[in-house]
Amino acid sequence: MIRSYLKIAWRNLTRHRGFTILNTLGLSVGVAAALLLFMVVRYELSFDTFHPHYDRVYRLVQQQTYADGGEEITPGSPLPVAAALKTDIPQFEKIVPIFGTLDPQVTVLGSDPASQDVSTKFMEKNEGVMVEPDFFQLFNYRWLVGRPEVLAQPNVVVLSRKFAEKYFKDYQQAEGKYLRINNTTTMKVGGVLEDAPANTDFPLNLVLSYESKRAKPELFGFGDFENWGSTTTKDQIFVLLPEHFSVASANALLEKFSRKHYDIRKEKGKQTHSLSPLADVHHNVGLDNYKHRAVPRERIRNIAVVGILILLMACINFINMYSALATKRAREVGVRKVLGSQKSQLVAQFLTETFLVVLGSVAVGLVLAYMAIPLLEQMFNVPTDPSLYFTPELGLWLLGGLLVLTLLSGVYPALVLSSFSPLEVFRQKVSRGWMGGLTLRQSLIVFQFAAALVLIIGTVINLRQMEYVSQLDLGFVKEGVYTLSMDTEYRSRNEALRNELLKIPEVRAVSYASDQPSSGNNWRSNFAFTNMSEDEDFSVSMKMADGDYFKTFGIEFIAGTPYAPGDTNTKFVVNERLLKKLGVTDPASVIGHHLRMGNWDPAPIVGVIKDFHTHSAKEETDPILITQLAEFYWSGAVKLQSQNLPNTIEKVKAAYEKIFPEVPFVGKFYEESIENFYQAEQQMGLLYRTFAGLTIFIACLGLFGLAAFTAEQRTKEIGVRKVLGASVVSITALLSQDFLKLVGIAIVIASPVAYYFMKSWMESFQYQIGIEWWVFVLAAALALAVAFLTVSFQAIKAALMNPVKSLRSE
Repeated sequence: MIRSYLKIAWRNLTRHRGFTILNTLGLSVGVAAALLLFMVVRYELSFDTFHPHYDRVYRLVQQQTYADGGEEITPGSPLPVAAALKTDIPQFEKIVPIFGTLDPQVTVLGSDPASQDVSTKFMEKNEGVMVEPDFFQLFNYRWLVGRPEVLAQPNVVVLSRKFAEKYFKDYQQAEGKYLRINNTTTMKVGGVLEDAPANTDFPLNLVLSYESKRAKPELFGFGDFENWGSTTTKDQIFVLLPEHFSVASANALLEKFSRKHYDIRKEKGKQTHSLSPLADVHHNVGLDNYKHRAVPRERIRNIAVVGILILLMACINFINMYSALATKRAREVGVRKVLGSQKSQLVAQFLTETFLVVLGSVAVGLVLAYMAIPLLEQMFNVPTDPSLYFTPELGLWLLGGLLVLTLLSGVYPALVLSSFSPLEVFRQKVSRGWMGGLTLRQSLIVFQFAAALVLIIGTVINLRQMEYVSQLDLGFVKEGVYTLSMDTEYRSRNEALRNELLKIPEVRAVSYASDQPSSGNNWRSNFAFTNMSEDEDFSVSMKMADGDYFKTFGIEFIAGTPYAPGDTNTKFVVNERLLKKLGVTDPASVIGHHLRMGNWDPAPIVGVIKDFHTHSAKEETDPILITQLAEFYWSGAVKLQSQNLPNTIEKVKAAYEKIFPEVPFVGKFYEESIENFYQAEQQMGLLYRTFAGLTIFIACLGLFGLAAFTAEQRTKEIGVRKVLGASVVSITALLSQDFLKLVGIAIVIASPVAYYFMKSWMESFQYQIGIEWWVFVLAAALALAVAFLTVSFQAIKAALMNPVKSLRSE
């Protein structure tokens, strides 16, 4: 029986070869696109779910509420918190402090810890965490050499297999060798880890013992283990809750803990700790993670929705074109029923045909998806290793998808085709509007074009907003500024480097700072202005910079002047935003007025600068304090004016290596850093553009097939009209108008939907364009034009047919 079904199905598919090809093409493209998107979704949702107790692991977060109502939430905790938690809350099963990332310079010493050879050195970006042995009781990473207990000692480092081979060629020979970290600490390699999977937010290529930080906290981060007032996002704490211990109970204990250790009588506002699940570490953009790649669940949900839409549109094409063949196969059904075929047998026959088309489409789609994997990195910033996605588990998903697609695409056409009455068939009462099928096809076409229009409108608005952001006046100059990584261990040579760089004719200015004007850093402090003994109601964003910082970045002063480049006495430069929050209307009036930052001694304000964007266009400008403090100059900036930038960069590199032979040269243009702020939005725009094109392509495939079938059904009508004098233009308009009406309905439906979603997306930007009316007109015109071109091809072909041939009897 099955063999018979397959034979008949194959004959029918080859008989209607054109429709079969269109169906297979549309469905395979839909399957490939959806498969790629679902692989991305699965990858992003899998982060750190492979740990045995991941559902009981939580990150400690700190919330600071200020007297003016402002709030700040950070994943960082003061250094004394971990030890205090172990004493005050013994209910927690494990309490694990982590410091990361170090971004260390690594010098390979080999077997001699006293080696002075600095020729083999590496600058590792977003690498290096410091942990205790208990870290590996919370998180499941495999050891190849050594055991976690080695991390109980100071000056011990554990490497991943990849980094062990990078430094020592053979990972099995790495144990017992030595590395120098940041030119300050010599560490012994105590073990080797298997390379961590890509779907983890912990960078484990360099794992240093946390005891090294306890021994010399000044070398690794800020603050000390007695200071409750200093917090950075680098210092985080993870806890393991006992089974059946609720988060609410844990947060209640943390509330008491916070009241005990933070003296709110001396501070304005309130400071508390609470728990955030490990599952949120990869998705909470506000709190970020150690790999600095947080993907919000909303974005993952949008990707999944686009994937479902693409797959639905491909299935809709199949339903539309299969049902359009109904009148051609009505007599076949009638004959089969007269000869004794049961309805169930006919349903099975039509589902078999659907299964063959879907099977071919899934096979082709799988090949297309495999070939398109390199695009994933560009579109979603995910690894392109096929082994991450093409797993044995994928086979089960494909099998399930094959069955679901067969049922989704084939059940309705099969039930309708098998329900024809033989009597009506032979009386020729089966019309093209059978069982409301025309109404169904109309609805499905409207759905297809509505989905495509939403993506087109989203694409245009995304491009407009990104163009606006790229042209936004940031309040500083980013063009022609080349930034350098600086090693504070050798800061005594910074002036020598400045002098060497200024000898290069193309160099206009050189400055050193904690960070650039607009960066991802968020170093905040309490401060006092009106009353030196009492802090203000809000905090300020701090930047440490030398006196040439303002010239290098073109930051404009509205009152006062910069402090002198070589001045070592503390002086402050503030921005307009800070004065507005203080209620000061005359910037000149604050020049010479003293200000106290944190626990520092009061110092004078010497200048007021115009506001500049401290973060991306999504956030408001911060109130800022800028002062000089050389020990925090981690970044250098060189203002260039050159017609041959590559040659100039080589000169800058040569000067750097001359002054700092111990330190690897790491530099890039500042514009690249600014662009990284909007990487997610740019990737979403690329997603919209790519899949808007795919949805239009799939929708047009279906429209093309339906137009061909409609023209074939109305062949005699067209012949009669031509004989009676109808022109090609009038016949083309006649055949096109019904389809264009459907696209018009899709426009009416899609416009408010697209407006709602894009308005919500735009609200994430503090600086944004309006959603203009012409965007919807442009999208509508594009959809109508594409639909008309698709339909008119078949319409013109039918209109040009010889009427003699059209009117021939069957």
